[in-house]
Amino acid sequence: MRTLLPLVLLLTPLGARAQEINWEQTADEAVRTLTDYIRIDTSNPPGKVTTAAELLSGVLSAEGIEVTQYESAPGKVNLTARLAGSGYGKPILLLHHMDVVPADRTRWDVDPFGGVSKDGYVWGRGAMDMKALGMIHLYAFLSLKRAGAPLSRDVIFMAVADEEIGGELGARWMIDNHYQELDPEYVLDEGGFGSRDLFVDGKLVFGISVAEKKLVWLKVRAEGVAGHGSQPHPQNPNDRIVRALTRLLSHPLPSSPVPVLDQMRTALGPLVENKFTRAIQHSTISLTTLRSGVGEPVKVNVIPSVAEATLDCRLLPGTSTVEWLAKIRRRLDDPEIELEVLYESDDSVVTPYEGGLYGALAKAIVRHEPDATVVPILIPYGTDSNAFRHKGAKSYGLTPLILPADVVSSMHGDAERVPITNMGTGIRIFYEALAEIAGRN
Repeated sequence: MRTLLPLVLLLTPLGARAQEINWEQTADEAVRTLTDYIRIDTSNPPGKVTTAAELLSGVLSAEGIEVTQYESAPGKVNLTARLAGSGYGKPILLLHHMDVVPADRTRWDVDPFGGVSKDGYVWGRGAMDMKALGMIHLYAFLSLKRAGAPLSRDVIFMAVADEEIGGELGARWMIDNHYQELDPEYVLDEGGFGSRDLFVDGKLVFGISVAEKKLVWLKVRAEGVAGHGSQPHPQNPNDRIVRALTRLLSHPLPSSPVPVLDQMRTALGPLVENKFTRAIQHSTISLTTLRSGVGEPVKVNVIPSVAEATLDCRLLPGTSTVEWLAKIRRRLDDPEIELEVLYESDDSVVTPYEGGLYGALAKAIVRHEPDATVVPILIPYGTDSNAFRHKGAKSYGLTPLILPADVVSSMHGDAERVPITNMGTGIRIFYEALAEIAGRN
């Protein structure tokens, strides 16, 4: 029997050995590391993540895992760690970003960089976006190492800089300079989550993101004639831009068919009305800045000669920029107003959502949350995933936690937080999905 033991271990599915891992202890470790992680201010700008990279490297190195750091610019560090497989399949990449958006401390009830734990949550900038998910990745990755079973393919943990400003020195830099070292079949990133009230009231839904909307940032510019504020005239550029923007924003732009959305509605029925569900069902426009005036401080009694506005547009998959700009110009209905594209992201690519890692994630979710409905979703914001989709990788976004709608909305807000009560379940969902796909012999 002794001679058969190694063979038995080799043929035992990795997921079946989960009882060897103390999940409660693993969750406690993840929460402690998360509080330390949040306490490192990685606000972008400036987006310096060296200290955060050292924290992650220390945790990995303590487990005997080799870490490689790549400096794309001073203070801009990306890191990878790898659990080697037999080469049966291409790698699975666990991707998260270390940088966060800035926080206005005066608007927070707690220190946004204090890693405060209260009321069952860890609070702080980056808790939702996306340091908590980074910890779920990290401890699922470490659990694979601790289980000690052979892998059929590599599993790579990667933490990157600069996602909050487009990823040029982060994920995109790694793709441009080190893609051959990665070359994943699958990418796990941010995007979806579980919720009982965000998608459908009273129904537990886990949305796994398979696509995101395209970003198009526009500048609207109206020119006119400057003059004295005491003498109104029809060539005031402020009047022109206000009238044009009113025409543009008075009515929502029509939606267009998107198979992912059709599948969501078929599985769930009508979605509840909130800013998230509205955003994923329509191409959208947000008026983000209005700028005009003369002098500093601006003179109240001077009509300026120029007025400008910026629009943050997010387009559904299948909507082209050319088509979108034509719609905007028709709505503005003023040929003298200039429209300039400030930034345009890559076209949206939809990842297939049958079988493979998607199927393994769905099975692991239902195993732990039997009343859950798992659906593919579109997300309204941009992530690093789309860059990998353009390279042919199957990218999925999921924070495997149950989040109330107000917690989802706390992302980038003044009360950003993440629940810690089901952190262990989230880690285990990823562990089991990875075990199914990477642990095959």
